[in-house]
Amino acid sequence: KRIHPIRSDMQSVSLTKKRLDGMKKKVLRDKIFAYCVLIWPVVHFIVFWLCMNVSTVVLSFRTGDLKVGAWNGWKNYEGAFRAIFGIDKNEGQIMNWRATLNTLSLIPLSMLINLPITLIFSFAIFRKIKGYRFYQISLFLPAMISATVLCYVFKSFVNGKDAILNRLFTKWGWQKLIPTGGWLGDGKTAWPMMLIFSVWTGISTNIIYFGSSMARVPDGIIESVQLDGASEMVIFNKIVLPILWPTICTMSISIVSGCFAWYMPSLLMGASNPYLSTMGLIVITNTKAGAYGVAAAWGVIVGVIGMIFVTVMRKIMGRYVEEVEY
Repeated sequence: KRIHPIRSDMQSVSLTKKRLDGMKKKVLRDKIFAYCVLIWPVVHFIVFWLCMNVSTVVLSFRTGDLKVGAWNGWKNYEGAFRAIFGIDKNEGQIMNWRATLNTLSLIPLSMLINLPITLIFSFAIFRKIKGYRFYQISLFLPAMISATVLCYVFKSFVNGKDAILNRLFTKWGWQKLIPTGGWLGDGKTAWPMMLIFSVWTGISTNIIYFGSSMARVPDGIIESVQLDGASEMVIFNKIVLPILWPTICTMSISIVSGCFAWYMPSLLMGASNPYLSTMGLIVITNTKAGAYGVAAAWGVIVGVIGMIFVTVMRKIMGRYVEEVEY
């Protein structure tokens, strides 16, 4: 049979139109799906980031909350900076110059002590070096126990007449070294004890992250360098660290930002102890006391200082980060 050319052309045009309509409907469905997926993140950003941060900045210029508080100008910031630089000698109060020094001291402790120790023990567990079961159990234990329980256990270990540490010092004849006000009450020993607590609890959580990252290292690479006679130290420095470096950078930024939010141990071990004060604790304490303007001002200051530290750190570490493909 002979095919009519006009009818054939009309059929092809009709098929093309149907295909175009189908493609348009598919694109429309994809757009609707994409918009539906984006609704929650956008709402979350607007409510929990934009609105909360704007309201915090506005609140920092008031005496109380947004409804009742009166306009206070820059007095909240003035009081905060006077406390930070030690102009106001608030020795017996939480809002003092020690809060800034205590908070900043957590950064070198976390980066120069916690992080290297965590990497070493994570590698020992990963490579199943002798005694790795003991490390695994003892170091994972704090990560499985509530932070509140850990704080009370540590406090009972170092504070009070019946504290285990005091009993040991008494047994060894070192009674003179025990502070009169207790290890957490004396100005010379209170914050060092908190730093020890930070090392004890800070290692366990990070071991989980680094352990999971090390598990991604291909066995074939390690076996090949072992055939060439590489020691465990060489494997750690030349194989594991370069592959783990992006994870280390990400964890370092997270650790630094977490230092500015440190407050829970200080709150549980001595909420009114000025020697255990931190910038995060000041925000919590003033919020509980109803001084929302002061708390908001400290929150803004902590956020700005933390942002500067994190940005500088990202720039510095970004220069030395090299993505390793394997």
